[in-house]
Amino acid sequence: MAVDYAVIFLYLAGMLAMGWWGMRRARSKSDFLVAGRRLGPFLYSGTMAAIVLGGASTIGGVGLGYKHGLSGAWMVLTIGFGLLALSLFFSARISRLKVYTVSEMLDLRYGGRAGLITGLVMWAYTLMLAVTSTIAYATIFDVLLDVPRTLAIVLGGGIVVAYSTLGGMWSITLTDMVQFVVKTIGVLLLLLPIAVVKAGGFGALRDELPTSYFEPLGIGGETIFTYVLIYTFGMLIGQDIWQRVFTARDDRTARWGGTVAGTYCLVYAIAGAVIGTAAKVMYPNLASADDAFATIVTHELPVGVRGLVLAAALAAVMSTSSGALIACATVANNDIWSRLRAAARGGGAAARAGAPPPGGGAPPPERINGAPPGGMTHPPPPRGT
Repeated sequence: MAVDYAVIFLYLAGMLAMGWWGMRRARSKSDFLVAGRRLGPFLYSGTMAAIVLGGASTIGGVGLGYKHGLSGAWMVLTIGFGLLALSLFFSARISRLKVYTVSEMLDLRYGGRAGLITGLVMWAYTLMLAVTSTIAYATIFDVLLDVPRTLAIVLGGGIVVAYSTLGGMWSITLTDMVQFVVKTIGVLLLLLPIAVVKAGGFGALRDELPTSYFEPLGIGGETIFTYVLIYTFGMLIGQDIWQRVFTARDDRTARWGGTVAGTYCLVYAIAGAVIGTAAKVMYPNLASADDAFATIVTHELPVGVRGLVLAAALAAVMSTSSGALIACATVANNDIWSRLRAAARGGGAAARAGAPPPGGGAPPPERINGAPPGGMTHPPPPRGT
């Protein structure tokens, strides 16, 4: 395992190095929050695919394949469908708005009150997403390093917070590209073919498993409908997703770069289901379907490759966490804190001007009937002047 640990350590060190590099490019609010709105198709596609394909898509997708066969791909497929719909029908218009948050867009359409309410809702959503992602990769650290859960959370969370705060979206974009490459190599190019070969090939999969494992709708129509509601429509409204759309340098990048990322999600979905199906042949009696990914990686991959695939699992979770973290911070600053400061300044200005404070009440004591308290400070001029 020493080689595997070395691979994982190099990956984590690379994340911090990318964060430092991104810090050198983040010189304005636009750079920090939306990478200066100048990402080209390659960077845009990679970072968009990284943000939507997290631990649930990787470890959970393999688990669904273990439990349901090829139809286990439906969860990640609906993520891909949502991203395709966003990219083809809405991303160009979203990109043209030149805003930073979903709430700012609603401000343009409905006024400030709608933006404040949605800001609070979106802040709570992104905060919960960041917390659950932190717990997820802390679990991976716990398994890899055999350390207490609290220390694992501090270690994993510290790395994500460090590279995210160093350079904001520029740092996250660069780390997401590394994560995208690691996931592609680790899951698609290494784990997928190795799992199928170890299981005996596609013929062995059909011979060993029931026909329900190969039915496209085997997971159930009700489950598929639920995935569509949660993931397909969820892709259309999430601050963490929209904030990546804001990074595109033009409409064409937002539309076609997102389409490439959505198509990649469809491939990733099928790969995860096939890996899980192969794991079912090799390890038919696992206590939990979610153990399928870790089991096949630990027992079937050679040294070095195992470390890279485990790094891919970390990459999947950390990309989601960093995206949720900057989305949460952006909403908190733009939609909540800035509004509170503006309200406070407005109230203070109204008081100084002698206007009633918000909510009614008497004029301030320092100016009653247009004169300072205690009457006039200067004697009246002589009559006749």
